[in-house]
Amino acid sequence: MFESSATPRVFAVPLGADFSTSLYDGLRARFRAMPPEAVAQVEVFVNTRRMQRRLTELFQRDDALLLPRIRLVTDLGTDVALQDIPPAVAPLRRRLEVAQLVKGLLEVDPTLAAQTAAFDLADSLVDLMGEMQGEDVPPEAIAGLNLTDQSGHWERALAFINLVQRYFSEDAQPDVEGRQRRVVEAQIARWADSPPRHPIIVAGSTGSRGTTLKFMQAVAQLPQGAVILPGVDMDMPGAVWDRLSPAEDGAYGAEDHPQYRFKIICDGLGPDPTDLPLWLSDAPRGTARTALISLSMRPAPVTDQWITDGPALGNLEAATARLSMIEAPTPRAEADAIALRLRLAVEEGQTAALISPDRMLTRQVTAALDRWRIVPDDSAGLPLQLTAPGRFLRHVADALCEPVDAERLLVILRHPLCNSDQSDRGPHTLLTNALELHLRRHGPPYPTHESMMAWADENAEGRAERVAWADWISRTLLTPQDPSERHLDTFVRDHLQLAQSLAAGPAGTDTGELWRKAAGREALRVMGDVQTHAEAGGAMTPREYRDLIGSILATGEVRDRDAGHQQVLIWGTLEARVQSADLVILGGLNEGTWPEAPTPDPWLNRPLRKQAGLLLPERRIGLSAHDYQQAVCADEVVLSRAVRSDEAETVPSRWINRLTNLLGGLGAQNGPACLTAMKARGQVWLDMAERIATPDHQIDPAPRPSPAPPTDARPTQLSVTQIGTLIRDPYAIYGRKVLKLNALDPLAKTADAPLRGVIVHAVLEQFITRRIDPHDPGALRQMLQITDEVLADTCPWPAVRVQWRARIARFLPHFLQEEQERQSGATNIGVELWGEMKLNRTDFKLVAKADRIDKTEAGEALIYDYKTGTPPSAKQQKQFDLQLLLEAVMVEKGAFKDVGALRTQNAVYIGLGSKLANQPAPLDEEPTHETERRFEELIRKWMDPAKGYTSRRANESIKFEGDYDHLARYGEWGETDDPVIEDLS
Repeated sequence: MFESSATPRVFAVPLGADFSTSLYDGLRARFRAMPPEAVAQVEVFVNTRRMQRRLTELFQRDDALLLPRIRLVTDLGTDVALQDIPPAVAPLRRRLEVAQLVKGLLEVDPTLAAQTAAFDLADSLVDLMGEMQGEDVPPEAIAGLNLTDQSGHWERALAFINLVQRYFSEDAQPDVEGRQRRVVEAQIARWADSPPRHPIIVAGSTGSRGTTLKFMQAVAQLPQGAVILPGVDMDMPGAVWDRLSPAEDGAYGAEDHPQYRFKIICDGLGPDPTDLPLWLSDAPRGTARTALISLSMRPAPVTDQWITDGPALGNLEAATARLSMIEAPTPRAEADAIALRLRLAVEEGQTAALISPDRMLTRQVTAALDRWRIVPDDSAGLPLQLTAPGRFLRHVADALCEPVDAERLLVILRHPLCNSDQSDRGPHTLLTNALELHLRRHGPPYPTHESMMAWADENAEGRAERVAWADWISRTLLTPQDPSERHLDTFVRDHLQLAQSLAAGPAGTDTGELWRKAAGREALRVMGDVQTHAEAGGAMTPREYRDLIGSILATGEVRDRDAGHQQVLIWGTLEARVQSADLVILGGLNEGTWPEAPTPDPWLNRPLRKQAGLLLPERRIGLSAHDYQQAVCADEVVLSRAVRSDEAETVPSRWINRLTNLLGGLGAQNGPACLTAMKARGQVWLDMAERIATPDHQIDPAPRPSPAPPTDARPTQLSVTQIGTLIRDPYAIYGRKVLKLNALDPLAKTADAPLRGVIVHAVLEQFITRRIDPHDPGALRQMLQITDEVLADTCPWPAVRVQWRARIARFLPHFLQEEQERQSGATNIGVELWGEMKLNRTDFKLVAKADRIDKTEAGEALIYDYKTGTPPSAKQQKQFDLQLLLEAVMVEKGAFKDVGALRTQNAVYIGLGSKLANQPAPLDEEPTHETERRFEELIRKWMDPAKGYTSRRANESIKFEGDYDHLARYGEWGETDDPVIEDLS
């Protein structure tokens, strides 16, 4: 296949060429002179499964031919001659083993890190260990680092690193990276003894990892071996290539340059990178585009080279004619513009590829393409944790470590995989709806077997089915969970059993849809791996198990290769490295995204990594730079970025900055005009996306509503507190009393101000009913005991109980002191007293529940209302909050049966909030007869069918959020808009 050569064979595929197609064309050209059986002996090593499939597809499209063996470098270990090397330990098992070592170290020395960080530290240690084995860095090299200028942090880091030293011994079972290095070294040794006579080719790799580089160097020196490098910059001068080599003084070199790895390969094998032979001899060595990009990517300092070499580019119109630049105002606008360009590619019969490391952007583009029912072929697929089985397993794991509250219960019951063994989930959905309404209205926050069975027995209709369904939920989900540590295999067994029981349903015998389809099969595989290696996991808490299983599910990936559109592709940067398309879109070109920000290393800083011979952060940046350089040299390219993220203004990718600065400075070569044209072509798609998002016609905003129902539809009974609502927000009364719409209670009960008020009222009610003497020295202790009892019954949150007990304990001494004065001249008649009063001239009933009414020695009434918030001022009570004034009227009218008709001496809000200040009602300014007259006049006006219930008529604050604001379409109008009365008679 190759002519004999005294030097290693290294071929180049230049920038801008589709590497897979070029590789195929070169192979086919060489195969023509070979017999079929010789072709079948050729071995071609590629770096990704996708490229392996792509190359196979290209061979299958052409005439019949015995195919060469197309393999991955990682397939070397399957060779029979290398079977004596122990198999690699499963990555999950190694991760669990290291986690146990880390937890043991943290138990011995808790000052090193928190126990909750054990699994994260273990993951980082496993990554470091794999990198050390891949780069052939023994533990001794780490231990022998020069640490003269390091702080005590190194001693803590070394304590963790020493944990994994045992895995580097010869008799230890290797991990994946370690075994791959052993396999490569063994293969190289075999070739040294007996060089293969058949062709062996390594294609598409940049040699970024030490093991791969070693393999490439060995192959290039075989009698019929060759290495084919992707995306070699054939326009870069030799002097610039020379500057890429690491300096003799140990300086870092230019590892962030896209061609740096090729320079290292050439330095190791001998050829001059400027004289590398092309894999396709008749292929162009460069184009106007590649020359422009090559100059923009020169290693720093670059400005002088731009000035001297820029004029040689000539007129830049040819280089930029098929380049567009989208600078979107937001990520959403960027996704919409990209989706539109992909849509046009489909219409024109182009194959289009979106390349981006930003998974959020690719998901947004996928969502935007759904407008035209286009499903892209996404090489990354969907993370398992975001699929239906992944979410379901995470919800179930959550139920294993926390008490199941109403919200968690309904999240699981409403999941489509719950009770999925039946063909018809209708009954399950109906029962779930009924249960949700019950839990919202009546609770409890944490359902129990007793509460579930009581709910099932409420309604005789369908009782048997409800009871069986409720019993199934109680048995599977509502049994108390053990909060103690357990072994991982116990957790996995319980987790799978619970998930499968929930998926099967009350009458199911199978596991429903849980393990079906691609996502279910992947979930079963991942959970099977966990079950297989659980013995290495040791003991852990339920929360540690939940976090562990969540991180393991995140490693799974679900992809349906047949579901995506064959013309619309989404690639990661690795896939894009060795293939191209008619249209290439580079998305998310912002700093921190492309290139990605270096991940923090808790073990070794940059100088220590350099000393040890480990990978530097610049190497990853250099690989990203090569991915960008290879992609941007395609025939038609769109460069895309968002000017702002969701939080702040973004910084353009360094490569975009280089390109725009270079173009902007080459005025004689028409650079500024070309840059303007690139942006104009991108703006076309932004404008088009904006037009599509803009409604065809503007819908007028809703007016401020003021419905006026007929008199017989208006409420004839309100409470004294609802009178304040009637004055401030009449529309709320219309929604509740006329339309009969009540706001749903929250599903997850929260520790809010209304609940605190209920608790305070209950405590003070028991103080009165138990007749505790405020003068008694033990009164405070008794009150605190009552507080503890009430909190235990009504507040299920331990932390909130402690906080609220402290609040109540703060005002109780003040309350008891005032209570001595209150009880000195009066006796209590009752608490929570119900009263009703009918108006004389209007068919209307006023009702009230008074917190407390006392009777003085003179036979007059004292009305008290407890306020845990800020009591209304005297002015507010006269105009809006009429509660105490109306209760005074009701007392004098004998509306409270247990009180009788008494003159009201005083009515007081007892302040129990942040300010312990009482606020009396202005009875001297607003006597009861005047209040009664005004109230009757108010109700008479509200019975007028011409008067509308205006929304948000006189709210105390515009920040007030009413339950019926959404019904009134508040936001389309404001408080300054005039209400529009709507006659409903």
